[in-house]
Amino acid sequence: MIHRCYDKKERNYLECSVCAEWLTYSNFKKWHTANYILNWELDKDLLVKGNKVYSPQTCCFVPQEINKALTKTNAKRGEYPIGVTESYNKYKKFRAQIELENKKVSLGYFHNVEDAFFAYKTAKEEYLKTLANKWKDHLDPRVYKALCNYQVDITD
Repeated sequence: MIHRCYDKKERNYLECSVCAEWLTYSNFKKWHTANYILNWELDKDLLVKGNKVYSPQTCCFVPQEINKALTKTNAKRGEYPIGVTESYNKYKKFRAQIELENKKVSLGYFHNVEDAFFAYKTAKEEYLKTLANKWKDHLDPRVYKALCNYQVDITD
């Protein structure tokens, strides 16, 4: 976590930081011991969308499947909103697709970016609700609620 935030080679985390409390390892260790679930991953921005600070109030542990579903690959995106690419269909210019269980799934072809994005948004939010219900009995109630209420924005 500290390496991610403060090593200049970690381009995806340059704007992130660690709260003052967790800069003392024993404080982080106490929180970690109380919250860690074997093989789950630390997440800083599900409970507070867009959050850039690792802290006890903003972090949680989630299964890798959920963490991966929330990961955004801005470097690969290109000029269109998340989930939208230019298509080579001669009648419809934009394609919406989503990654589900490591497979890209086409959501269709559209005449405009907005319709393609809406297809992606709808599918992604539904998928996150499905994951929330799949893991409900094991999730922190705050995580379950955040997944069920997650809103994909065109600026994501």
